[in-house]
Amino acid sequence: MTTRVFSISFLSKIRQFSTGRSEKRQFRKMANYKVRSFRKEDIPDIVKVAKQSTFQYSVESLQSWSKHDPDGIKVAELDSGEVVGLCASVNHNDKFSFGGTFCVLEKYRQMEIGHKLFSACFEHAGSRNIGLNCPNERMNSYKRRGFEIFEETFSILEYEYFGPCKAELLSDQLPEGVELKKFENSHLDAIFAYDLSMVGYDRRVILEASFNEADTKTFVAFKNSVCVGFGAVKLNIFENARVGPLYANDPALAEVMFRRLLEAFPDAKGLAMTTLSNNFSANENIKRLGIPVHDNLLRLYTKEKLKVNTSKIYAQFDVDFSPF
Repeated sequence: MTTRVFSISFLSKIRQFSTGRSEKRQFRKMANYKVRSFRKEDIPDIVKVAKQSTFQYSVESLQSWSKHDPDGIKVAELDSGEVVGLCASVNHNDKFSFGGTFCVLEKYRQMEIGHKLFSACFEHAGSRNIGLNCPNERMNSYKRRGFEIFEETFSILEYEYFGPCKAELLSDQLPEGVELKKFENSHLDAIFAYDLSMVGYDRRVILEASFNEADTKTFVAFKNSVCVGFGAVKLNIFENARVGPLYANDPALAEVMFRRLLEAFPDAKGLAMTTLSNNFSANENIKRLGIPVHDNLLRLYTKEKLKVNTSKIYAQFDVDFSPF
């Protein structure tokens, strides 16, 4: 699998020249490129690049995040017009940016494309605190590049599974006094208030865009007319059910919401979901379905950690564009 998120292995590979100098010069001459911001018409090429790896996002998510930060997703385009690489550093606000979805088509990895994509994204983030996920074996390399703050209280667990999801193995019994409603735009203010209390900054624009995407189903939990959780599921580029976000005040509610989200797409080809390692209930629910962890990533920052109550995070919003 291609390492995602500003991969140092990519940055080293694109500097390793296995061909002779003349062959390298000839290849570069045939494949000139430029780095620019994402456009909607790039989507077919981006999907081709992203399918080299098991990225979890949907086509609609790419568009929503691009509208949220028009210069946050960078692509490498050949003179022919073909997009052969992408990388993101999405600015969430004036203080924080999150990096991810880094990939270059294999045959173009000796052309400095990865390095230039990384540099463009880093420049776009400016002086903001930048967060990203990385494999354990690359942590020291990232630290040398400025990502010196290590989150030691949890890691990022990715689940990427092809096959039937046995939702019936999960509970369907809501906690007493809790109502679970299908999303309506009238619920947005309640969702925004809950989300702000969770992550500590305003995400209303991207949340509203995400919940109104095609092929997205969202449920909102209320108790005494107060939001106590919400969750969403959508079909990703592999036609898997991509669950996230899934936030809830208690494990029993989270389990029922997880079941309802899976049932919303009974014909999905599998499951894509990202949890935090220290939310044991979240990971136990997935284990009950017989689905193993696909990857275990570390969280790094350039300046400081983000402080959140991880006990309420049962699935991250979007592992490629968002910290929680």
